[in-house]
Amino acid sequence: MKQILFNHIPKTGGTTLRIILNKVYGNNNVFFINSKDIPASYKKFKSLSTDVRNGYSVISGHGSEFFSVLMATPFRICLLREPKSLFISQYNYLRQSENSNFLNEVSTLNSFDEYIDYAIKSGQDNLLTRYLSKSNSWLVHPQDAIPSMENEGDGLLDAAKKELHGYDFLTDLENFDAGIYCLSKNLGWKSIPNYRPSNVTIKDSTMAILTDADTHRLNKVLSWDIELYEYFKNNALDSTVSASHKGIGYNLIIWKQRLINLLARVMGKR
Repeated sequence: MKQILFNHIPKTGGTTLRIILNKVYGNNNVFFINSKDIPASYKKFKSLSTDVRNGYSVISGHGSEFFSVLMATPFRICLLREPKSLFISQYNYLRQSENSNFLNEVSTLNSFDEYIDYAIKSGQDNLLTRYLSKSNSWLVHPQDAIPSMENEGDGLLDAAKKELHGYDFLTDLENFDAGIYCLSKNLGWKSIPNYRPSNVTIKDSTMAILTDADTHRLNKVLSWDIELYEYFKNNALDSTVSASHKGIGYNLIIWKQRLINLLARVMGKR
């Protein structure tokens, strides 16, 4: 059985995928990296014997790429998302959710523009590039400096592009359902468990509404993520693009999931 390493980039649909993986492989067979204390999770995983580490079917969470050095040859998975949509979703999550590590700081900011400044300083900008270039070691080793995209962004972007080609499975949030179907075929799942979107930020009247000035600044601040995402799209690196997933089985799964999502929205679960 392939041991899975899921590099969970925030706000890309990763919580939903993690729940699916838990259902497929069982909670006891998934090593979950606690986002509240990633260094402690790393220390715990490192302290395990090789046999115990290899016994996990899935290693999942933020910063998981730094756990790969303690694994043999994992099957590497990652989800991506359109950069501006990701950034805004992360902003609303960080200032609304009780699970946010940054709630006390972000909730006191007076404007979206202030958050952009905060994101740059705290490493919450260009999350695709940061996670895929493995330049977010500060998640695991808090003493490490947060790289400045202004000074190091071009090099990190090049590294991230190369890393994309090393993944065994990549897809985009907008292709999530097709991605789950293709992943199930790739990994030989007997079935796909029912699922609905999880950890979705609740929308309210304070959701960020982008002005022209905001959009202009975001395009500049997120320029590395925007280029990386375009590279991902233009080079057909989405595993659902090259996969053969047409047919009755695929259509049934997609329509079933659409119905589940619709019911979840109607019942106020999303």
